[in-house]
Amino acid sequence: MKPILLYTLLIICTLSTPTHAQPRYVLRGVITDAITGKPVAGASVAVRRGAGRGGTRADSLGRYRLSLPAGFFSVAYTSVGYNPRVREVSIEQDETVENVDLKPDIRQMDEVTVTGRAPDANVSAAQMSVVRLDMKTLKNIPVVFGEVDVLKALMLQPGITSAGEGAAGFNVRGGAADQNLVLLDGAPIFNTSHLLGLLSNLNADAIQDVTLYKGGIPASYGGRLSSLLILNTKPGNSERIEATGGIGLLTSRLLANGPLTRNRKLTFVAGGRIAYPNVLLRQFPEPTRKNRAFFYDLNGRLTYRLGAGSQLSLTAYHAYDNFKFPQDTLFGWQSTLATLRWSQRLTDQLNLNVTATHSDYRFFLDGLTPQNTYRFQSDVRQQDVRADWIWATKRHRLEWGGGFTRYQLGPGAIRPTGSDTNINPQTLPTEQAVEWAGYVSDEWTPVPWLTVQAGIRWVSFTNQGPGVSYQFAEGQARTPQSITDTLRFGAGQPLVRYGGPEPRLIARVKLAANTSLKMSYNRTRQFLQLISNTTSISPADFWKLSNPNVPPQVGDQVAVGVFQNLRNNEYEVSVEVYQKRLTDLVEYRNGATLLLNPTLDADLLRATGRAYGMEVSVQKTKGLLTGLLAYTYSRTLARVNTTFALDQINRGNEYPATFDRPHNLSLSSQWKWKRGWTFGTNFVYTSGRPTTYPDGTYRLNGVAVFDFSQRNADRLPDYHRLDVSFTKDGRREPGQRRYANWSVSFYNVYARRNAYSVYFQRFNTTTRSYQLSVFGTIIPSISWNYNY
Repeated sequence: MKPILLYTLLIICTLSTPTHAQPRYVLRGVITDAITGKPVAGASVAVRRGAGRGGTRADSLGRYRLSLPAGFFSVAYTSVGYNPRVREVSIEQDETVENVDLKPDIRQMDEVTVTGRAPDANVSAAQMSVVRLDMKTLKNIPVVFGEVDVLKALMLQPGITSAGEGAAGFNVRGGAADQNLVLLDGAPIFNTSHLLGLLSNLNADAIQDVTLYKGGIPASYGGRLSSLLILNTKPGNSERIEATGGIGLLTSRLLANGPLTRNRKLTFVAGGRIAYPNVLLRQFPEPTRKNRAFFYDLNGRLTYRLGAGSQLSLTAYHAYDNFKFPQDTLFGWQSTLATLRWSQRLTDQLNLNVTATHSDYRFFLDGLTPQNTYRFQSDVRQQDVRADWIWATKRHRLEWGGGFTRYQLGPGAIRPTGSDTNINPQTLPTEQAVEWAGYVSDEWTPVPWLTVQAGIRWVSFTNQGPGVSYQFAEGQARTPQSITDTLRFGAGQPLVRYGGPEPRLIARVKLAANTSLKMSYNRTRQFLQLISNTTSISPADFWKLSNPNVPPQVGDQVAVGVFQNLRNNEYEVSVEVYQKRLTDLVEYRNGATLLLNPTLDADLLRATGRAYGMEVSVQKTKGLLTGLLAYTYSRTLARVNTTFALDQINRGNEYPATFDRPHNLSLSSQWKWKRGWTFGTNFVYTSGRPTTYPDGTYRLNGVAVFDFSQRNADRLPDYHRLDVSFTKDGRREPGQRRYANWSVSFYNVYARRNAYSVYFQRFNTTTRSYQLSVFGTIIPSISWNYNY
């Protein structure tokens, strides 16, 4: 009995004696993409089997770190868009390194892109009113003729519209199409369209990322009132040669990139796109089938790594278009851009970027009618040099810099081109100006729940001679007859100076882990105006600099929004409201003459405007089914303030701007099926655009003439459309380099005849109306794309 009692007491003593904690060791490593080798930020690491349990997430560089006891463990590595991977790991020493590469899931392969954007950026970033496009998903969006189009994809976002189907340019929060600053690698693009607006002239294969600022524009940029669109081209793969191309009903394209040297320091990108629209035009009835069109665009880039943290790049771009109406006129336009950029990391916290750009846009119009053969031409050239510094610490991100811009414009010139023509030559004086700008901005996070980004941009603009300035009689409406004097300025002499401060402010208040409140304010000035008598941007438009009689446009915008992410950032929800005040807008006197008018200032009116609206966005960003629901309610109103009856529009009352479309709803989705298929849909609804209908007729010298009294007092019918697409991804396994994709799309599925315009004609004693539709039927298309 005693041995048993002693044994029992021994066990009790052993259990009651304090024990030392079991030693723990470190398991660490890096999680990378099996194809690109880039880090997989936010990947999950979980211990599924073994003596311990735990988990963590990889940081922005793909690094992870776990604390575990000694033993054997089954560790699972997972991330959205990748096939999961399980490793058996033995922990026997102080530190064990286990690097893992994840292979993309074929059905979600396009989602696996390292963009530098945190999964919760919708809530956490000190930015609002910003749209970023995922370039790899654009091919699944149904578009007309099956052509992947960056600008058409942007118009599915809240607050972004166009003047009509097939119209050139785009409108942001009630702004005119010329109030958008579009930069390709830092160089401005003055015309973004091919085929008079049916397609954009941006080759999506060459674009790496797209960012649109509808508000909260960074202090480093200015020059336009409504938005800033930044497009960056691909830098080139430093590991191997890649090529991608495609053949569609309208265009064919090819793009190659890769290293040019054995040390892989020099990389290239070269590509082009060429169109053959005449094949389609011949399928239309008369007289459309007699039209002729052609375009191409070219992209090129060289990138050289000078050393650690130092890089030099040279970008070139050229686009050309022509469109011929039968026996009438030939339109032609071309854009040429060049960018040279040096980037240098001076320290771990300080970076410097120096950029020089050149942009040249030219338009020509050839008259082909017998005895009226001529060529009309206008152009605009802009050169920029700028330097930008960025200094980042844990709580501050300080940016400062400045730049110089030179403008040179040819408003218009016409010359006869035949021996038997009635056209007289005429050339308007060129316009030139210089602009200096400097800025400073700081993003400060004093506490985790508050981030403030405050900055200011100071700009100085000088319109320089040679040039003329007209003086008008006081107390009279501006007309050619009221000019009292003409002042002439020599080369380099200032005609007028404008400028001033442009403050910028953004504040983010974190209300909860997944919810934030954001507010922004920005002021911008625009010294370059587009003179146009058409609804949307057309090649016949020309640009004009601010002068003593045409001051710069000024815009102030305030926005407030609530942002929330749901279900582990799977859903991004936002509601924003905004208000804009605009001054010194350019309007036109009734019956104004725009082209080749030496006294154009007399036909231009100064207007004020206001715009306000609410934007709602619900976006699903993860999973096999992704999509966006966007709704916008907005108004854009203008007023010409003048005491002269000759200059009044709508008797001095406020009237809707041409691009005022109150309701805008879009729903887009991409559903990934098995075996590489993706089903895409778009549904778009917008209110009709304002227009002016005749409200009566009167007789002049025995001829019936329409009477138009109120500008933009009427509206076109509402616009709506449904598109679908089917895309087949030919990859059979992750990492496959050679594969082909097929895309079949149907634009305007239910063949709605949406009105682009309505015009009126007299027939005997009655007035008849006619509706013009750009696409009045379903447009099927098919394209084949190849990757090597």
